[in-house]
Amino acid sequence: MPKPITLLTSGTRGDVQPYLALGLGLQAAGYRVVVATHAHFRALVERRGLSFVMVEGSPNDLLARGEGQSALTFDGNWLRSARATLKFLREARPLFERMLDSAWEACREAGALIVGLATTWGDHIAQALGIPCGWCLLQPLSRTRAFPSAFQPFAFSLGYAYNWLTHLALEQLMWQPWRAVINRWRRRTLGLPGVAFTGPYPELYSRPTPFVYGFSPLVVPRPADWPASCVVTGYWFLDRLPGWSPPADLLRFLDAGSPPIYVGFGSMGLRRPRAALAAIAHATEAARLRAVISLDSAFAGGLSLPPHVLPITDIPHDWLFPRMAAVVHHGGAGTTAAGLRAGVPTVIAPVGIDQFFWGARVAALGVGPRPIPQRALSAEKLAGALLWATQDEGMKTRARALGQGLAAEDGVARAVEVIRKIVPL
Repeated sequence: MPKPITLLTSGTRGDVQPYLALGLGLQAAGYRVVVATHAHFRALVERRGLSFVMVEGSPNDLLARGEGQSALTFDGNWLRSARATLKFLREARPLFERMLDSAWEACREAGALIVGLATTWGDHIAQALGIPCGWCLLQPLSRTRAFPSAFQPFAFSLGYAYNWLTHLALEQLMWQPWRAVINRWRRRTLGLPGVAFTGPYPELYSRPTPFVYGFSPLVVPRPADWPASCVVTGYWFLDRLPGWSPPADLLRFLDAGSPPIYVGFGSMGLRRPRAALAAIAHATEAARLRAVISLDSAFAGGLSLPPHVLPITDIPHDWLFPRMAAVVHHGGAGTTAAGLRAGVPTVIAPVGIDQFFWGARVAALGVGPRPIPQRALSAEKLAGALLWATQDEGMKTRARALGQGLAAEDGVARAVEVIRKIVPL
């Protein structure tokens, strides 16, 4: 029996879900597929008919805590962000060490490895095993002069040289905090020598390593200075399972008036949830809009919301978003993709990581207003953005056209085609 392709993934549900779509595509093409990820995703993986193997330790869980949301970004206060980042790195180190050791055990039988943004260190496992490794990413990571790093906590460019330098800086920010841990792991567990102080990136670009990007060229055009080994395939959408039906209260709410807006902030949630929810309620009332708000079920139970706002939990985006007048969210790669495919305007309130980048892309494409950083979110700003998104006919037309273009793509099929060249059957 041939060894499987192992998809090594970590992070939030939005980070993991596209890899399940990719795994299903690879499985349909004849590959054995194993998904190596954290225990709380086991049911999600196995419900799709994919094999699961557990990876312990998830530093990403620390970011979902209140103070953790100020880490790895700029939240309006440089000192607070720096303190939160240092605390995160200190607390994440033992989790990261456990994740590395666990991932090595999970991937030892792999015949090829697929890694994502949160698991780029899986490339070291592939080196130790002597197997192919594809970097399959949801955000642009490869160096380019076309735009700055997608991970800077703001959205501006000072030209080609600046853009290139931001990518070099991001590489070091990804490497230096974990350098000692990874090199110790390489020597102790993988039997490999340590990596140089500057990190693995010079060697990575000299191979060249295949980068397979799961976003659409309609949203992020492929930079002309990327090597041929960087391929943009289109999004990897995982749609709802057959037989799913929406809850009755949601159907009644949708039938009771004009299409509402959607508001949701993913696994990272809201920094000051009650204040933010009050701002959302006031903004939608001022804009004369109804809203559905995605909330954790435990939190939603203790809330008193006005009649024009309905709390919901875990509704598939591919069913919900096309029924909305607009979508408001944090700007994660997966939620942004789902909103754009639905063909409705998007309002992004980013917190960090790649969210500012997607907010800037939405605005540049004219399918949503300029992003409002969550640190600056107010009822007045949100009401203005909502009025713009729901009343600007040009914006709505552009959003519909982009949605139609994305619906016509098959990113999974294109990605499988590329991976087949890396890992022949």
